[in-house]
Amino acid sequence: MIWTRNKVSPRAHAAAPGAGRFRALAVAATALLGFCFSPNPGAAQAGTAEPEAVEQSAEVAKTLSAQGVEFSYEIYQVRAGDTVDNIATRFGIPAARIRQFNDLGPASLAVGQSIAVPLAARPAPRRAAPDGRSALNLLEPCYSTVTSACTITSEPAESPAAAALYEPQIGSQLIVNAEQGDYWCVVMIDGSPGWVPKSALQMTDRKLPAHQLESMLNGGRPDIVQEAARYLGTPYRYGGRLPYDTDCSLLVQTVCAARGIHLPRTAAEQFEVGRSVSYSELLPGDRLYFVSRSGRINHTGIYMGNGRFIHASSRRGCVGVDALYDRVYWTRFLGARRS
Repeated sequence: MIWTRNKVSPRAHAAAPGAGRFRALAVAATALLGFCFSPNPGAAQAGTAEPEAVEQSAEVAKTLSAQGVEFSYEIYQVRAGDTVDNIATRFGIPAARIRQFNDLGPASLAVGQSIAVPLAARPAPRRAAPDGRSALNLLEPCYSTVTSACTITSEPAESPAAAALYEPQIGSQLIVNAEQGDYWCVVMIDGSPGWVPKSALQMTDRKLPAHQLESMLNGGRPDIVQEAARYLGTPYRYGGRLPYDTDCSLLVQTVCAARGIHLPRTAAEQFEVGRSVSYSELLPGDRLYFVSRSGRINHTGIYMGNGRFIHASSRRGCVGVDALYDRVYWTRFLGARRS
């Protein structure tokens, strides 16, 4: 969500967006491209995403964006016995779509190869007003200010399906793009909708052009994210040595170096490099830093977008993907840096 950091209730953590896929944004006028990577703990090291596949993905996404189509994909690493046809069957999509999206020829897939699997390609839905509820009124996206304590929910709070998401700070900024009855619809950081009572927000006259909103959701350095994805499943070891194993700061240092960004070895030293980025400004490729209970900087990872980050995790025992919203990480999150 485009807002400043605040503590999140345990219930909010449980309701945070998962699976790396965008829920429908009721007011989406442009495509939202979501990164979703599946960790592979059993692999010693993930394969490299093919440059052609990445370029083709971007072109398809641009085309769909111009048509107002909501879009997301998952990076899948090929295993022994995989074919385009059986992968397509598992995901429930046509094999031709995978071939077109990745520009795959007739050659067999290679074990460890990374391919992009389209998860959605459909017109962005518009909500009807069910069961006599107030109709959804779409608005030009604009900033609003939180003026009183409130909880952002997954549905208007009067709905039995509403779940608590976050508790924004008073004075923080939200982006409103629709209204329904007594609630404003705000844009979450992953592009999904959240709902806030109108009484808790003060609307401003600061409009947000559609292209700027899309940039905030889909901009950044996807090349850094793709580079980090190469190491999914690599075993964790403090003081590790790639390509055999790695710790968090070595992973970030190595990934950034491959993209021309040179960083010191430790997380604490890396935190001193680059421009400070607030939570509301996070973009894919930004570096995230976390502290221990004693306040010492002791962990780092790469923000992927969609509220998730990739990191060498001692909890997982390998390089994997976790939600920044997870209580374990959110309560320790110190800040982000961009180089």
